[in-house]
Amino acid sequence: MKPLRWLLAILLLPLVPTHAEPSPAKTRVAILMFDGVEIIDFAGPYEVFGQAGFDVHTVSRDGKAVKTAMDLSVNVGHSFADAPAADIILVPGGDVEAAAKDEATRAWLLKNAASATQVMSVCTGSDILANTGLLDGQKATTFHAHFNHMAKNYPKVTVVRDQRWVQAGKLVTSAGLASGIDTALHVVANVRGTEAARSVAMHLEYAWSPDGGFIRGLMADQFMRMPEKPLAFDHGTKVTQLSSLGDTKYWETAYRVESPMDPAAFVAHVRALAVDDKALHVLDLPDAKQLAWEYTAERGGQWRLSLAAGDKQADGSYRVVAKVTRLM
Repeated sequence: MKPLRWLLAILLLPLVPTHAEPSPAKTRVAILMFDGVEIIDFAGPYEVFGQAGFDVHTVSRDGKAVKTAMDLSVNVGHSFADAPAADIILVPGGDVEAAAKDEATRAWLLKNAASATQVMSVCTGSDILANTGLLDGQKATTFHAHFNHMAKNYPKVTVVRDQRWVQAGKLVTSAGLASGIDTALHVVANVRGTEAARSVAMHLEYAWSPDGGFIRGLMADQFMRMPEKPLAFDHGTKVTQLSSLGDTKYWETAYRVESPMDPAAFVAHVRALAVDDKALHVLDLPDAKQLAWEYTAERGGQWRLSLAAGDKQADGSYRVVAKVTRLM
């Protein structure tokens, strides 16, 4: 028989049945759901775990549909009473105040965390997890605007401000919103290896960095030092944030101000509070609508904050821009 015909004959032989090993059980993921949950906090990780081939289900206190923070109604697969055990528990964030205080939620988490191999929170979901006591004595992170809240309300937790996610034994906490996607990929890497996680990220067309990537907590606005006394304005004053952007050394935030105070009076009010704060060195500026002070940030570095108010517009409003710059 010629070599090519011999090869074809081998390839066309009927397959002989073999006793294959049974497929390993799928990794099971339970996602906690509650009214006020943030969409990306559960949907992003859900997509990651689903693409990784994990068995994902949602669970809420009563198994009924929940309303997200953006008023989207989402059906839920299980209640606390009938939810199957899970290898991975995901606790998303959002409007978490009620969920964090709910005793049934606390009991469900404690019971299921005991047998889970990974317990993950996203964003302010750290509050729900911290309320169980599981984070006591551990390092954890959370949403960048929630750092001080967590440090104050959960003093037994060491708040980490410079990591996208923090692994503490079986507990994994993540920073805000989209960081839950990165953290879910990190959990996939824990379970199936980094190559598997990279493969999922590639399929999702997502630029995942196993080393952490973008860290919101290091941006310059996190080092903004305002006067100690609250910026209480006259009745009728409304301040609306228009934009906020920057990097690790510079940040600029623009506001729209509607107030009985004119721009110069607004700046003078803030200046008086800054002068009263001995930790701030207020600079002398010739323009009554501009203000600046320098200070040393608690977490290091010399900084300058400047405030500039624009002219009143036809509708009576005016623009105020705050800039934070690292000096050294």
